[in-house]
Order: sequence, then C-alpha cells, then structure tokens
Amino acid sequence: ADNQFSVQNTGVYPAMFTGSEAMRILTPSAFTIEVSFKPESGGYRTLVGRDSYGAIAENPALAALYPQITPSNAIVIGFADVAGKWHSAQSADGLIQGFAFPNAQQGHWYHAVAVSDGTLLSLYLADVDAGRGYELVAQADMTASGSTNTALTAGLGSGSDWQAGNWSVGRGLHNGGHTDRAYGLIDEVRISQKALVPAQFLY
Repeated sequence: ADNQFSVQNTGVYPAMFTGSEAMRILTPSAFTIEVSFKPESGGYRTLVGRDSYGAIAENPALAALYPQITPSNAIVIGFADVAGKWHSAQSADGLIQGFAFPNAQQGHWYHAVAVSDGTLLSLYLADVDAGRGYELVAQADMTASGSTNTALTAGLGSGSDWQAGNWSVGRGLHNGGHTDRAYGLIDEVRISQKALVPAQFLY
C-alpha cells in the first residue's frame, strides 16, 4: 500500500531477505522486478538480489540476479538463466544522482523496472524528482546468447549466511559473500512471474 515510510540501509550493514521456500525455488520463464529507491553515492549498489554461486560456469562468482547501480551511476539488470547463460542490459552512465549521507534531500527518488519476457530483457527508469515518467533506458536480445532456456535460475550453492534462490533487498552476493549494499532508501519492491507492460507498473 502507498505510505510515507521506506527502509533506510546505512551504517551497520542491514538488509532484508526472503525465507519463503516458494520464493526460493521460483524459476519464472518471464518476470518483472520493480523497486523504488533514493540511493547514496558510490560503488556498486544492488537494489534487489538473488543468492547463488556457480550458476554461470564462466564466472561462478556471479549471483543469480543483480538489478543494481554502477559506480558510473548507470543502472543495470543482470541475471543467470536456467541454461547457465548470463543476460544483462545497462543504461548510459550518469542517469542516477546519489547523495552523501546524511544529506538525503540532495538525492532523487527513482522507480526502476526490469522486465524479461523470455526473449527481450528491458530496463525502465523513472526519475521522480526530475518529473520524468518511465523511460526505456536499456534493452538486450537474449536470443543472441544461444540459450536453450532463458528462465531465471533458482541458483546454486549455499553459505553460512545465505542459501541459493533467496531474494535480498539492499545487498548483493558475489563470490559467496555479502557485498554491494545499496545504501540509501528503498521502498515498494514487487516481483511478478510475468512480463508486465508499463501501464501495469507501480506508480
């Protein structure tokens, strides 16, 4: 429900993650991931993640999913599919304006939406404080990978503080370790097992 509250990720490395077995084993052939955020500046900032190690043979350190902000302030969606292929779509640099803690008033609220219909991977961004609606900022043709199954993987592996397939909010996983925390504010995360169109997005 719409409200006036959000999660603030800062200081002592907080994050949220799912504990639902039904969520952990999902391998949707199409999906939509939506998240609203006002980020702090600097580094890789993973907004929503999915824990895994070893799903991509060429780079086993990669987790299953990364909707994240890059150090160059681009926004990117990357994920591993069931066939072990990696897919990603990345915007131009400089689209995201972060803030230096605690000056949150200097940042912008954004809505980001990553959509996979099994063939195309699309990334939309709305800069709320700039008064712009959803814009298609990146897109990739997943058929170019030669994958036999572009469904999102449930991941592989486990660690002392993570299990493959669990979803996280505000942190990523790389090489089996928690990392790339999205310092700042995060709100209104929604995961759908179908490819939504812009008219169906939150906001």
